[in-house]
Order: sequence, then C-alpha cells, then structure tokens
Amino acid sequence: MTKKVDTVQAVERAVDLLYCFSLNKPELSINEFVEQTGLKRPTVFRLLTSLKEKGLIIRNETDGLYRLGLPFVGFGQIVSETLDVRKEALPILKELSNQTNETTSLNILQSTHRVCVEKVDGSEDIRQFVRLGYPYPLVRGASGRIFLAFADRTFTENILQEWERENEEEIERGSYYKDLTSFKENGCAVSLGDRVFGAYSISAPIFNASGQMIAGLSISGLGARMNEELEKKLTQQVKDGANKISSKLGFQQISNF
Repeated sequence: MTKKVDTVQAVERAVDLLYCFSLNKPELSINEFVEQTGLKRPTVFRLLTSLKEKGLIIRNETDGLYRLGLPFVGFGQIVSETLDVRKEALPILKELSNQTNETTSLNILQSTHRVCVEKVDGSEDIRQFVRLGYPYPLVRGASGRIFLAFADRTFTENILQEWERENEEEIERGSYYKDLTSFKENGCAVSLGDRVFGAYSISAPIFNASGQMIAGLSISGLGARMNEELEKKLTQQVKDGANKISSKLGFQQISNF
C-alpha cells in the first residue's frame, strides 16, 4: 500500500511541475520549479529526470533551462481537433439518433485504438452500449475498421500483427484488405456481429480542412433489426451526417462517396 501511495504522490508532483510552465514562462530553471512547487531540490531534479527520459520535457544543455517536449504539440492538436469535432458533431449525433432510434457515436483514433469521445444513446428497448473514453480495438467492428480503411498499409499491418499476437488469431490478409478497400471506396464501413455478437455497426469517416480523417461517425444497434433495405437507408444517413460534420470543419469534398 505504501508503494502505491508513493507512486501516486510522485505522479501528482510530476504533474505539478508541468503546470509550472506558462506562455509567460515557457522555460524554467530548477530553482523556479522549487519556488513554485515548494518541493525539495533533489525531488524536483529526480522528477525532471524522469520526465526528460519520457520526452515530456527538454533540457537546454547550454543554460540548464527546461521546456515542454514535442509530445505536447501532438497532445495539443488532439485536444484542439477533438473539441472542434465534438462541438460540430453533437447536433448531428442527436439528429441521427432521433431519426433512427439507435445509438450514435463519435470516435477518434488514439494510438492503436479508437476512443468514443461523444455519443447519444438510442431509444430502442434493446440498444448498443458504447463506453465513453474506452479504448476499443481497430481490427474488429465497423467503427474501428473505418480508420484502417483510410490508414496507410504499414500502420494497418502493424495493428493486425499486434492483434494476432495478443489474441492468438490469424487474420487472412486477402479478404481483410479487400474489405478495407471496399470501405474506402464506398466511404462507409458496415459490420454485423464482428466485434459484438448480435450487434451491427455502420461508420463513415470525418475529415478536417486538410483532408485528413480525424474521426468516425457511427451508428449501432441490434443486428436482428437489420435487413438489406434498412442497411442501405442507415448507410446513407451515416454518410450524410459525416459529410455535414466534415463540411463544418472546412473539408471540401471532391469525390462523391
């Protein structure tokens, strides 16, 4: 228990050090960290060393000052784009859910998983449960596979290999990549019982002003309700919703999915 408490305390102190940075003070000395946090100098030095090893801060060897590391550029971009896309997507998530009575969700790519950052629960008695903030796999389900459809082959292959190692399941590349190609050409991914038994999912890509896929709009529900006519209707609704969000983010569509 003591070790766990010490670990949590160390994390809290490291975060306190990061909060010392500001636009007015982008570079800090050890003495300034000590003054702002009240921590002892050896403690500050030890924490700074750990943060530096992780690349979260950089030390200027000339003057000994510390500044935030490059990962924060990526973190900032993730937060910025996520906030923007959530704000623009929520009204469309609500509209789509009201039209279909199904659960709608907004997913982003985070490292090697997809994460739901916004959702609207459906009104059907039996509906799909989606957890906010939970890292779902990319390999199974339309909501994950839509990201792989628009990713480069190297990234996708690394994801597949990791899945095979962790799940002891061999994925036949020919049919899998054929499906991804089809998803990209159609501008939408559809799955039935792929990740969750008895559930369906339909997902379409959301692009930013630079034409980069930054999120996916998904609808999911009970597979028993799905038929060819409904799949066609829902697919078009999801694609239309994703296109609306992309347009709000400044994306100018060239091809017609």
